Amino acid sequence: MSWKTAEMICCDSPAGLVDHGIRDVVFAIGTFDGLHRGHLAVVQAMLEESRRLNAVPAVLTFHPHPRAVLTPDNPPPLLMSRERKLAILASLGVRAAVFLPFTKEFAALSPEDFLSRCLISGPVRVRGVCAGSMWRFGARCAGDVAFLKKRADELGFVCRAVPEIRDGQGIVSSTRVREALAAGDVTFAAHCLGRRPAVSGEVVSGYGVAGNTLHCATANLDVRCGMLPANGVYAAFAVVDGERFPAVVNIGVAPTFDSYGNGGQVRVEAHLLVDGAPDLYGKEMALGFAARIRGERKFESPEELAARIREDILAARAVLNEQAQSSEKEE
Repeated sequence: MSWKTAEMICCDSPAGLVDHGIRDVVFAIGTFDGLHRGHLAVVQAMLEESRRLNAVPAVLTFHPHPRAVLTPDNPPPLLMSRERKLAILASLGVRAAVFLPFTKEFAALSPEDFLSRCLISGPVRVRGVCAGSMWRFGARCAGDVAFLKKRADELGFVCRAVPEIRDGQGIVSSTRVREALAAGDVTFAAHCLGRRPAVSGEVVSGYGVAGNTLHCATANLDVRCGMLPANGVYAAFAVVDGERFPAVVNIGVAPTFDSYGNGGQVRVEAHLLVDGAPDLYGKEMALGFAARIRGERKFESPEELAARIREDILAARAVLNEQAQSSEKEE
């Protein structure tokens, strides 16, 4: 099966690329959840090889996430939607994406079967493959880059192992991004990703107390994509209809208003730091988290909470102004 988005050609096997006139390809291979800096290094290596070999730059990835199949009782929270992933890849110059269906039967393939059935079979000629130097594949993770390089030499394609990106604490990985978000450390998550961690969804109705009681109207987001950071208050940039707004965001169960009986449901409330904010109900919104202001807490009264919200707004404005100025200098 193949399809085409506004940004990219997509299919569920390399052979499907021929339906779109693609005959020669270089693949970056990986799960690519979050497209962190390590993933981007693999993609950049693939783009270099595709230019050198005069082949189409593409990614070969898996759907659903392998851990969702192998450990269904403990699937990882995905860091971004497929659509967001494709948009970022397209902006880098990637022209096609192959999403191999990941099943338990697929996971049981030997490394040799993976190559013969999923990579080098069919009418599309694989000219090159780029993968992280520690990437493993096949049943019991028996395949590695050394195996891939050996077979590449025999089969006539290029295999490029890309060194992992490291910092002072280890290898940059999707797991470390998830751990940072679970701790509310959006700054470290951004360090790993190379961009702000983000969520997106639809603006829906809330309790109705933010504007009337707290004098701080909020847009309540029903998050559909992305991993939420830990409960607390964050400085963020909200994007709606392609327009960006500074915002202060509360994530949590609204303990000060526990009389509403939300049953511990986590809510995401964004207050746009602009005069005359537009009506957002029913619209899609993305939130890019810039910094954590504080953790969640219960206040003695709505008045005490309202006073603290005013402090949160000042802190968020300061963070966002500083980041906006830094971005302008970089540009």
